[in-house]
Amino acid sequence: MGLISGWKGYSIVDKNTSSLTFIGKIRDSLHDTIPFTEAEKIIIDRPEFQRLRRINQTAFTQYAFPGASHSRFEHSLGVMHVAGLVLNSIIANQRRMLSALNSAYQATPKHICENLWEYEKTNGSLSSTDKALNFLEQSVYLSQCLRFAALLHDCGHAPFSHSGERFMMSWKNFENNIDSLKLPDWLAKSLHKKIHKFKKQNVNFLELNIRHEVYTLLIIAKIFNFDSEFLTAEMGQDICAVLDLSVEPHPENDLAKSGLRNLLHEIVSGEVDADRMDYLLRDSRECGIVYGYFDLGRILDSVGFYLNTKTSQYHLAMRRSGVSAFEDYLRARWSMYQQVYFHKTVTACEAMLQHVNKQISGFTLPIQIDEYLKLDDHTFVPYLKEKYADKITDYLSNILNDLVYNRKLWKRVYEEFIPKTSYRTTPSLCPAIVGFLKEIGCPSEIIENSTNLTRFSPKGREESSKNNFKIIIKDVHSLRYLEPVENHSTLINRIDEEVVIRRIYISRFNESIENIQSDEIQKRISDKIINPDEN
Repeated sequence: MGLISGWKGYSIVDKNTSSLTFIGKIRDSLHDTIPFTEAEKIIIDRPEFQRLRRINQTAFTQYAFPGASHSRFEHSLGVMHVAGLVLNSIIANQRRMLSALNSAYQATPKHICENLWEYEKTNGSLSSTDKALNFLEQSVYLSQCLRFAALLHDCGHAPFSHSGERFMMSWKNFENNIDSLKLPDWLAKSLHKKIHKFKKQNVNFLELNIRHEVYTLLIIAKIFNFDSEFLTAEMGQDICAVLDLSVEPHPENDLAKSGLRNLLHEIVSGEVDADRMDYLLRDSRECGIVYGYFDLGRILDSVGFYLNTKTSQYHLAMRRSGVSAFEDYLRARWSMYQQVYFHKTVTACEAMLQHVNKQISGFTLPIQIDEYLKLDDHTFVPYLKEKYADKITDYLSNILNDLVYNRKLWKRVYEEFIPKTSYRTTPSLCPAIVGFLKEIGCPSEIIENSTNLTRFSPKGREESSKNNFKIIIKDVHSLRYLEPVENHSTLINRIDEEVVIRRIYISRFNESIENIQSDEIQKRISDKIINPDEN
């Protein structure tokens, strides 16, 4: 079985605590088998979901790692599966913990228990989760809603996955077109709320593009319109409410009644979520490398949840014994970005696509869903050449052909790594180099990426923890209480590992289709800008 010969997929059929009825299963290279319900089969068979077969999971990563030809389709199935695993684990772990807590309360002096309950008012409560746990155990609707949200979280991706998002329209243009979309009231309200929030923050609407998550909401609203128990418009609204917290859940369904929307959202899209856990393992396997591996089983054994008594919201938590596996997961994510997702060959492709986007003024991906769904990795270039034939010069056509069909990529001529801690004070040579390249008529692009171990707020940045994710501690009385995650993970406090990477790439030819010698250009950059005093 290759790099992970001991790997064994986890089953949610044998240990199914959610009362879902599975009617079949799909063989998967990572998880062994992925079971599905009747309602999930209907959605999987829809053309809107089948389109994900034609969108590569890691865009141009296959140019550096040829095995990485897997698609958003199998990743989405995997995320649905992992979300189910997380939910089942939470239910089993939480029930076992509450049972142990009740026994501990009976054996512990009353004043110690009262001190703990007082502590929970400020720091989060484990003992107040019984009602929510009953909902998770009994509500088939919640289980199906979570799995649908995980299954469809990527259905709005553009051609070339995240790389294609640079072709999406600005929020300003979206605001001008939103009335033409004929949206359900709940979705229109949510999107207008986002627009209002951006305006309040003084965001430049012409520079900020919408992202694939907006298309995801539009597609889900489109396809959930059946007269069936789990395929109704109301379910579509609740799926969107799990994926996007600006969407209000339907007031009459279990998602709103249980108050568990935030917890389900964190399972699909948080800091320790089903999305990342699947793609790290899957991308590592398909690339043929080991950077992204971590102990998924240990994380599943450790997860639980708690109630924030101040906000009445539920959030993920983890037992202290799972912190090492959690840190391996953080390190795996960091390593994958450094070694795979920001690989110099991959960012060369980003530079070429960025250059094309700048050269074709006025082009954006269509906002009308039926037209958007026709686009994927295979149809994008023909669509672009046909729709914007008057703007696709021989120069741009050659770049597109080199990128998509020939793998003749731009060359890196300069690179710099700047620690985030000195980002604002460290001078960059990039502006001078780009200016020089422009003077000599050499097309170029700067690609900037940043890497960090986690988006959790490190200890010391805030007077009190701003992280919802908590660690469950067991004391000498076998009572459980919560502490901030940053108190138990040294990685979260490693802000010195946050790095900004800048790379400058140049074209193989100029706008007159005359060849450019990258070695010669690189030497001129070195002589004129990088090491001018040595001449």
